[in-house]
Amino acid sequence: MQRILIKNGLIVTMNKDREILKADILIEDNKIKEIKENISVEADEVIDAEGKVVLPGFIQTHIHLTQTLFRGQADDLELLDWLKKKIWPLEGGHTEESNYISAKLGIAELIKCGTTSIIDMETVHHTDKCL
Repeated sequence: MQRILIKNGLIVTMNKDREILKADILIEDNKIKEIKENISVEADEVIDAEGKVVLPGFIQTHIHLTQTLFRGQADDLELLDWLKKKIWPLEGGHTEESNYISAKLGIAELIKCGTTSIIDMETVHHTDKCL
């Protein structure tokens, strides 16, 4: 059983009261076992979160991983012009490999920023390479 103890963090909860607690978090086998002040237990890893905020993972409910490589392309266009003139032609030019790379880069960026769940709108070509 692996134990991780996060000490002294300012914890933003997602409980029904949306409490913010100054407490410790005990994680056992990748599951939160306990949240309370001053947990005293032997742990494989202890993280000092003093002066830090501990947040739940973020959820991104609308993303197009296939478009990660197109970021910044013609941002000055209105939506329909942007889609017709830039995005749809670029998506149509994706290969299996470029779509895979675009998705992999997008996922790495999401993880780095604390996102734990997504709903990906994907594209019409090579969608299976983004799974």
